[in-house]
Amino acid sequence: MPSAFDLDDAIAATASAHGPGLRGIARVSGPGAWRIATAGFEPDEPVDHAATRPILVRGNYRLPGLRPPLPADVALWPAPRTYTGQELAEIHAPGSPPLLALLLAHLLANGARPARPGEFTLRAFLSGRVDLTRAEAVLGVIDARDPRRLDAALEQLAGGIGGPVEALRGRLLDLLAHLEAGLDFVDEADVDPIARAALASELQREADALDALTDRLGRRDHSADAPRVVLAGPPNAGKSRLFNALLGDDHAIVSTIAGTTRDTLSAPCDCDGFVIELIDTAGIESAADAVTAEAQSRAAAAADRADALLACASVDAPPVDVPSDDRTIRVWTKADVAPPPSGDARWIVTSAATRAGLDALKRAIAAALRRREAEPASPTSARCRDSLLRAAASLRAASAAMLAGGGDELIAFDLRAALDDLAEVTGAVVADDVLDRIFSRFCIGK
Repeated sequence: MPSAFDLDDAIAATASAHGPGLRGIARVSGPGAWRIATAGFEPDEPVDHAATRPILVRGNYRLPGLRPPLPADVALWPAPRTYTGQELAEIHAPGSPPLLALLLAHLLANGARPARPGEFTLRAFLSGRVDLTRAEAVLGVIDARDPRRLDAALEQLAGGIGGPVEALRGRLLDLLAHLEAGLDFVDEADVDPIARAALASELQREADALDALTDRLGRRDHSADAPRVVLAGPPNAGKSRLFNALLGDDHAIVSTIAGTTRDTLSAPCDCDGFVIELIDTAGIESAADAVTAEAQSRAAAAADRADALLACASVDAPPVDVPSDDRTIRVWTKADVAPPPSGDARWIVTSAATRAGLDALKRAIAAALRRREAEPASPTSARCRDSLLRAAASLRAASAAMLAGGGDELIAFDLRAALDDLAEVTGAVVADDVLDRIFSRFCIGK
């Protein structure tokens, strides 16, 4: 069976989301991709197989087992300026799963083999079209579960990590070349000796830059800002009273009139060792006017960005739909008025009036935030943190040796060690088993 690291065959897969849709996509990459994609295709106009620019052709497929022709658009990209660096074709057809299955079977029958998980992005990496940090960013975009993680993955996809690492490697290579020139040609008049103090200072600055990059990598999912904890629920669910009770102060206006809160209100709050940003929002309801619609929009935006979501309900404001994921903590308010539904252990029972349950709620918030902190920030940060730290340590060792009058050979050794560690970050040097672990997490077709 061909290895995923072989680039000499064509691979094919559906590249659109599973399930029905208006349009579906089948993708082919590798030698002969254009020939495979246009087999059985009846274009509305002739296809120029010698084209040196991308082309889009409309037409119909004649597929075995399908009596009427299948209308489709075929996009063809010539190598090497494609995502994979190889000849690439995409077929856009009606997004019916049975039709796409027939189309994929047709592509496989004409010379392609099924793509493995992440193999299109693996080929992009192997052909030098993306470095490893950007390849992992594709996985980050696919797996993003909230807007913050999506923003972090998109930043990485744009070169937010790989770009600075490559720039740093370039500067270190220049320094190493200068140093080794001094070693090799110390007697040559046209090679100036290195000012040791200046080089030591430069190496220290580069180590500090690596520390900053490591810190930035660790904060991409876990923002340096306080974690956001949002109170959500229907009008009159006691959110504002609970907000004030958790803060120990009257920050929010409270009233028995439903809908008193119209805008988001936030304040810092200590929850069992976590300093959080506690956010009160308008009650979830249908928008009867423009003001209510804006309040609902702001409440929804706050909930989307929340690190933890307190879904509040009470006897006079039963639960409404809120995200039911690992961020959600169900809170029964006004326990002094009525107890929660019997036998339901999901609720943390609280009362703003008697302060019952507030400590338990703070502990639950802290536990939820600790669980989220324990998650790796991204595939890249989990893989690269140690490499960046080792590279920074090597640069500091080289700087200290320079100041202490150490031999240039030892300094060059430390610089090479730093460069090797940085090469692991971008994938310039990487073992096949590491690539297997990374790309096996992708879905097929990406």
